Amino acid sequence: MRALLPSTLLALAATLPAQDLLVRAKTVVVAPDTVLTDGRFLVRDGKVAYVGSDVPADAAAKATVVDCGDAVVVPGFVLAPTTLGRDGDLAEGALPFTPDLRAAEAFDPWQDELAKLPRAGFTAAVLAPSPRNLAGGLGALVKPGATGGRVATADLHLALSLTAAARNPERPPTSLMGGVDLLRSAFAQAKSAAAAGPDVAVLRDVLQGGRKVAIAADTLVELQAALDLARDFGFEPVLVGARDADKALPRLVAQRAAVVLAPLAPEMRRAQLELPARFAEAGVPFCFSGNPEQTRLSAVLAVRHGLDRQTAWAALGRATATMFGAAGQVGALRQGCAADFAVWSGDPLDLGSSLRAVYVDGARVHGGQPSAAAPAASSSSTAAGGR
Repeated sequence: MRALLPSTLLALAATLPAQDLLVRAKTVVVAPDTVLTDGRFLVRDGKVAYVGSDVPADAAAKATVVDCGDAVVVPGFVLAPTTLGRDGDLAEGALPFTPDLRAAEAFDPWQDELAKLPRAGFTAAVLAPSPRNLAGGLGALVKPGATGGRVATADLHLALSLTAAARNPERPPTSLMGGVDLLRSAFAQAKSAAAAGPDVAVLRDVLQGGRKVAIAADTLVELQAALDLARDFGFEPVLVGARDADKALPRLVAQRAAVVLAPLAPEMRRAQLELPARFAEAGVPFCFSGNPEQTRLSAVLAVRHGLDRQTAWAALGRATATMFGAAGQVGALRQGCAADFAVWSGDPLDLGSSLRAVYVDGARVHGGQPSAAAPAASSSSTAAGGR
């Protein structure tokens, strides 16, 4: 019998189904409201196929087991809108209004900032255009990987900015009022059936409820302008930065706005540290911006100042995914979501806990290899807070 060539063997291997993984741990956080004790979930083709007692016995018996022992397995964190250190590449220098530009086209799958995400437990990031442009363009959901990152969703949300960074004395808008007028004119034009063009198509998607909108705004005047725009054109905004958001809390609630808060720090005033708890009590969804280390610390500080742990968990990933329309992909270990998870020695909201390993799409991208064997017996799971 003639031996197969190496290239033929590789081609055959590529057609074979990947080995299922059965991930087990003392604690598995499926989502902020669902925690499994002595939990497990089955990974198939990079996605969560079954969770807890739904894992079929025959599939569990054939799978390679990743046994995390007494560790805490959580969904990978999701970084809120960021340029990943490439602000210059994600801003249009000459034109202030470019809603159809795509951040995904400037994505570098090998950049250092992306590769660093798993070291802090992050498995995805919302890559956003720079706030230096009034209408910066379309954000993307990106993910790190063992051999380079990838774009998971190319056209995630429209990024607008009413901050001082978007105003320029050398080109319009030179003032907040001018920026608001430009946006209003553009949205009004998009309402017209006669209007056409790629920029109009993006705005029309917003008006029809098919695209999320994030508006960078800091001061109360900027926030009010953003909320007025959202109210008049019928969309629910995500407000980024939102330094004075506490002063607009009733309007945030009334307009179902979400907020990406600036990172917290221990030296901040008590009122700032207690703001997340106030938002949670009022029912305003929020997450934290900043670098990965700041995000986890922000959640910890918020808990220390009155925020409930479930909401703090959500602020590390699930809330971000929901705000930007990616809840079906990342931020949870529910069936159908990407198998993005981190293995911690304890609760990540305890700064004494250490990160042991991180997996993206079911593949280990950081840390050591938990004990693995194939096949293995199934384990029992119980849920707290529902399946």
